[in-house]
Amino acid sequence: MQQFKKTPASLLAGVFLCLLSSASVLAECGRPDTASIAVAKVQDGDTLKLSDGRSVRVLGINAPEITVGQKRGQPLGQEALVSARKFVAQAGGEVRLGFDVEKRDHYGRWLAHVYDNSGRSLAVEQVRAGMAFQISVPPNRAQESCLSSVEARARKNPSGVWRNSYWSSFPSTSLTTSDTGFRLVRGKVARVDVNSSVWIELEGELVAQIKKSDWQAFGRSDWQSLVGKTLEVRGWITARKDSGSSKEGKRRFKALVISLRAPSSLKVIN
Repeated sequence: MQQFKKTPASLLAGVFLCLLSSASVLAECGRPDTASIAVAKVQDGDTLKLSDGRSVRVLGINAPEITVGQKRGQPLGQEALVSARKFVAQAGGEVRLGFDVEKRDHYGRWLAHVYDNSGRSLAVEQVRAGMAFQISVPPNRAQESCLSSVEARARKNPSGVWRNSYWSSFPSTSLTTSDTGFRLVRGKVARVDVNSSVWIELEGELVAQIKKSDWQAFGRSDWQSLVGKTLEVRGWITARKDSGSSKEGKRRFKALVISLRAPSSLKVIN
């Protein structure tokens, strides 16, 4: 039997298919737009300081906070920092950036997806390891679906935040006015009001706000159908300065507010 010999063309085709297959793996959740740049410091689980002086907030995720001065950190904040440092160390101390619609935030930080030279994503690695949550803040939503899928897989084999009582879908009825900052909360919907915003009141002291400018992204108008449903919501909780009082003849408002900016921040459980 005559042995088949590959021609140069077939060899090139094989190499191309191999590279294409590798690229599809390495391009998980986007691609970088810039050349490599040295990292001066890993500030926390989702923030880097580059050698050119830029501070970069990693898009698509939120990692637990570390203790800074008098500001107390959150559970697993230090572990998330160590995980991010490990990623940068394995990347040889250099990263590449990928941008979305908005490149700077109101703090002056650069907003970017972060990759190593092989295309590995820091956001993906942090979510996969249970060291960060997926979160989208408009208009930077390009990787919302991809990172949500990564997180869904991570939750099936829980580690990090998914094995921690503080982080793992905290019940809304247990929240107090001191429970501010980023949280993942589960609760039953007691009431829904629709005016200039959608206000979804959960049992306990939390109300979720969806501003009218973000309604279209959620793709729904049946807000009242959420009453009686159990939701999982995520985002930054703030305490109201004045929630009113029933003694003043006014309906008392919930003491805590969480702003929902994107569909992945609201999940109907049952």
